[in-house]
Amino acid sequence: MTMKQLTVLLLILGSLMTVLGRDAVRAQAEASSTPALWVETSGSMVLADRAEGKVKEIVLTGMRNEYVSAQLALRAKEETTQPYSFEWSALTGPAGKEIPKNHVMLFRGADIAVNFPAKENKAKDPARSRPYGVFPDALVPLYTRDGVNVANEIKPEKDKTLEFWVDILIPASAPAGSYTGSITLKASGKPLTIPVNLTVANVEIPAESTIPSLYNLRDHKHILANLDAYVAEIMAHRIQPTNYRCVKMDPKVTDRYNPNGKGFVSLMYADTTKPTPEQEKQIVESLKTITAHLKERRLFDNSFLQLKDEPRSGDYPGMIEMAKLILREVPEWKGKITDTLGGKEELELNPYITHDVRPLSQYGPWRSSTKYDGREEWDKRRADGQQIWFYVSNCQGTPYPTFDVNAVEVAFEARILPWAWWFEKAYGHLYYDLMHEETWILPAKLPPGDGWLLYPGNFSLPGAPSWVLVKDIKGPVISRRMKLLRNGIQEWEMLRMAEKKVGREKVQAIVSKVYSSMGISPYDPAKPMWSYDESAWDKARAEVIKLLE
Repeated sequence: MTMKQLTVLLLILGSLMTVLGRDAVRAQAEASSTPALWVETSGSMVLADRAEGKVKEIVLTGMRNEYVSAQLALRAKEETTQPYSFEWSALTGPAGKEIPKNHVMLFRGADIAVNFPAKENKAKDPARSRPYGVFPDALVPLYTRDGVNVANEIKPEKDKTLEFWVDILIPASAPAGSYTGSITLKASGKPLTIPVNLTVANVEIPAESTIPSLYNLRDHKHILANLDAYVAEIMAHRIQPTNYRCVKMDPKVTDRYNPNGKGFVSLMYADTTKPTPEQEKQIVESLKTITAHLKERRLFDNSFLQLKDEPRSGDYPGMIEMAKLILREVPEWKGKITDTLGGKEELELNPYITHDVRPLSQYGPWRSSTKYDGREEWDKRRADGQQIWFYVSNCQGTPYPTFDVNAVEVAFEARILPWAWWFEKAYGHLYYDLMHEETWILPAKLPPGDGWLLYPGNFSLPGAPSWVLVKDIKGPVISRRMKLLRNGIQEWEMLRMAEKKVGREKVQAIVSKVYSSMGISPYDPAKPMWSYDESAWDKARAEVIKLLE
């Protein structure tokens, strides 16, 4: 080799080393700036300090007509100037059948602050401790159902974990089998892809709820301006919105809350004073009008009439007179009268009220103001034609599952309530508010999350997330807890189907592995009345699905 050739070769090698060095530096820079993306279970609480997890694939099993859920966690290693965004695919299954892309929905968790009491002793009961701080409770959709980009431009802070919720709706037409797809984060550096593997079981739950789940929806400004969207979204979560305005027995009100003749209807007479003859006439006429309307719309079979919410003993005489009037003049309501009771009042009201709505703490002996025998007592009542509903509230406290925003270690507990209701043979359940006030800021006068399963889709209100791209989504923002409750109500349908197919004894043997009773006296944190292990509930669910398949 001549000197000239050697010089040329050295120059070429030098240039190559420079290029390789630049590529190495670029690759190292990209690697250091690539965020971490991983999978968490739907019942996990993904807080800002969550460390990177090892699960990099969504694996789910679901039934037709069911929403199944998981969470993604995103943690950036560096500040970013270019926003990240998610893309996802349809899920492809047997013989090329698809679960459409619009059946896969992503939401970003918006933090809700809790800095007021509803705190358990972490040393004595670590699983049920309720810390102060901010919690990703409000799930803002990345896109509206009609395709508007709400929050799919993501600028994470360095070393702060963000939570994203994934919903997949399995259509009734989906054949049983395995479906695959993906969710991809387009970020600086290399795009990150999470495979999605969904097994559709050969089981189909009802498309609409068959269980009365009546939750009040107040007349807030944003709700009234977007009522149809609120009602549709709430009913998609298997909850029937109702309204205290139905006291007026206005067919227009009931129609707005029950579109297409679906769902359940709750009417209420709140006045417990003895009516005058003229008032009696007005009451009977209005009730006959609404009864005829409900029958015409085929809603009467799913209708209930409540006399008064949480009556006191002084209310009983007026309630009894009202019940007598209704049953004498409009006898179709026999067996359809409900009330929220608790105490000795049932002795006087039992001949009239056949749907008894009880706080959880007044069902069994634990913390009860009465000496009920719980299950044995209610088996006798059911034999006499009565039904029990449950009224759940954060105020029930330990050890009952609640709607607390800050339940970090048992963040899946809203899912557990419907399993308990099935076990206790409940007919339905009631709750006093979906959104107590139209605000993103929880008030200290209530336990955190009590009466708040929705947030207003108006992002100009104080406390709303600042990273949204629109000011108003013309509908509600659903809480993480309400998503979990929906998942539990779907499973309640599953349990009822399994009971019908194989008998209660076989199903109860499975549920008994994770649930024991509504109250234990005394409560022992080391021996909780329901399992604090989310995976144990998933295992029980799989066993019930196997019975149905």
